[in-house]
Amino acid sequence: MKRERMEAQRRQVRDGRAALAALLGLSLLANLALSIGLASVERMTVLVPAVAGPAWEVGGGRAGLRYLEDMGRTVAVTLLTLTPENAEHAREAAARLAHASARGAIGAWVAAEAGRMARRDLSTAFYPGRIEADPGRLTVVVGGELATWVGREPVSRERKRYRLSFRVDAGRIGLLRFEELEEKK
Repeated sequence: MKRERMEAQRRQVRDGRAALAALLGLSLLANLALSIGLASVERMTVLVPAVAGPAWEVGGGRAGLRYLEDMGRTVAVTLLTLTPENAEHAREAAARLAHASARGAIGAWVAAEAGRMARRDLSTAFYPGRIEADPGRLTVVVGGELATWVGREPVSRERKRYRLSFRVDAGRIGLLRFEELEEKK
């Protein structure tokens, strides 16, 4: 009888181990299936602005129209509103807004502009007006007025247009190129 009880306990332990092994196998298969499923899902980040309005979308190598327009406006104002006093801030902001592959070139451009402006005691401010975004190409054309001062004296107000090209990587948009366009007449 003792032997039968011991045999029954052994079978119980063996059956328990077999059940645990089967559950472990099922758990591994479920985790593998979930991992494969998550790897193939396109990720989209939706940013809800603090003010009432449409949400911003960026991710999966693309950006929504509204987000692209707002990003283009922000970058244009950041790069073109320069004074000798805010040059370092503008350079740091440009580095944060730029794509990693363009960070050096854009930072060098801001530094060169800031140096030129400091030598001449120039300041500029950009007032954006018309914004045309192309989400398919990740480009924005921003038109507006560029005002220039020497010291505290205003010297010019010109209509200007700029094309900004962006790239989205891992849900983050970054500036690739910034160029002035000929003004339409």
